[in-house]
Amino acid sequence: MLLTRAGYPDVTIFERGERVGGVWTHNTYPGAACDVPSHLYEFSFEPNPHWSRRYAPQAEIQQYIEAVARRHGVLERARTGTEVTSAQWDEERAKWQLQTSAGSFEADILVAACGQLSIPKAPTISGLDSFAGPVFHTAEWNHDVDLAGRHVAVIGTGCSAIQAVPAIQPIAAQIDVYQRSPGWTMPKMDFEYSKRARRLFERLPALQRLDRLATFVFMDIGAAAMTSQRWLLVPFRAAGRRQIRKAISDNDLRARVTPTDEIGCKRIMLTDEWYPTLERPNVELITDRIEHITPTGIESAEGTERRADVIVLATGFESHAFVAPMEVIGAGGRSLAEEWDPVARAYLGLSVPGFPNMFLLYGPNTNGGTGSVIYVIEAGVAHVIAALDALQRTNADRIEVRRERADAFDRELRAALAGTVWHTGCTSWYVDENGNDPSQWPWMWSTYRRRTQQLEPSAYELNRCVLERAPRS
Repeated sequence: MLLTRAGYPDVTIFERGERVGGVWTHNTYPGAACDVPSHLYEFSFEPNPHWSRRYAPQAEIQQYIEAVARRHGVLERARTGTEVTSAQWDEERAKWQLQTSAGSFEADILVAACGQLSIPKAPTISGLDSFAGPVFHTAEWNHDVDLAGRHVAVIGTGCSAIQAVPAIQPIAAQIDVYQRSPGWTMPKMDFEYSKRARRLFERLPALQRLDRLATFVFMDIGAAAMTSQRWLLVPFRAAGRRQIRKAISDNDLRARVTPTDEIGCKRIMLTDEWYPTLERPNVELITDRIEHITPTGIESAEGTERRADVIVLATGFESHAFVAPMEVIGAGGRSLAEEWDPVARAYLGLSVPGFPNMFLLYGPNTNGGTGSVIYVIEAGVAHVIAALDALQRTNADRIEVRRERADAFDRELRAALAGTVWHTGCTSWYVDENGNDPSQWPWMWSTYRRRTQQLEPSAYELNRCVLERAPRS
């Protein structure tokens, strides 16, 4: 959309799924919804005054994405059901050669917009394959399985679990929730927009823009709290503790859900329903370590086996596989996997030295404890457009970030990360087992927008392909 509006209409989109929408197509578990307010989780050029709730549900976001794509002609350019298996840079022709499930293609510019949370992560638990009943991940919810009157085991207490468990609690006979460690939550304060409110947003667009701005400012303050202004975490921590005290009366349960990590070290979860659900008579929070899964249930390290008819894996995603399973081969035959060993790195999360004419959207270190991925993607596309403009302006056909500039940015980034809340010693998907953090942006989101708006003159090298075929005699 943004590329065509900027004057670059020759775009082909390869989408592995059968529909556009990414995570909002695949994650259809009960209760699935956004944890960013609707007016910030939308394209800046396509405000939607008709959101039904403050935090939009999955189906509504999917419909919005498809409607925008249809309106801007994106669906006409999208090859759905087509997976790109490999991409190789052709130095002589200054083009990318793509191998897909639908054949071979070539491109002048490659934009990898694969997402960060798209490959479900299954736990390595002994006996999982031996379970006799249905087992599925929240991102691959099996809607053919009727949970009414069943004993359901939910492994994990992250963002998916805190939405799915309250949604299925009224119908399941029993839900055992297996928690490895508690995470911090904040009140979501979700509510339905009245018809009157939606009419006001439609007739007075400035109100919606004001709400979007206020939400962004609040989240940017949250970003500052987790990075450079750690003292700002105090009111967030107090609000999280108050939510637990207010919702849970049982002292033992209250102790087991109270985090000991610093707030923000793991992803803060927004919820109004999680703690009240844990107090329901048919819900039990299990904090014993899982030792083994049997054909009929789950056995803890203490030797207790609890019956289960269905196992739901709310165990997150392969969060550091930014382009997987696609193989990318850059200049000189070097693979992106080799370049990213031991940790994924990219200049502004967008460009990798040795990989000309390639850009990443929502790439390494463009996540954060707050903010909207839509905002991040729009900022990234603005950078891609600036690169395309530079190519056109200089009559070049090759653009590549300079290695010395990428290395300097990486040193700046790692130094800033060291002082953030994510590096306080807790275990989270942000930081790998070796202490490397390929995920987080260690500054405010307004800083990201500013730094990606245009190309720094010294950051990129632009030139024309100089390898020409010799004329035949």
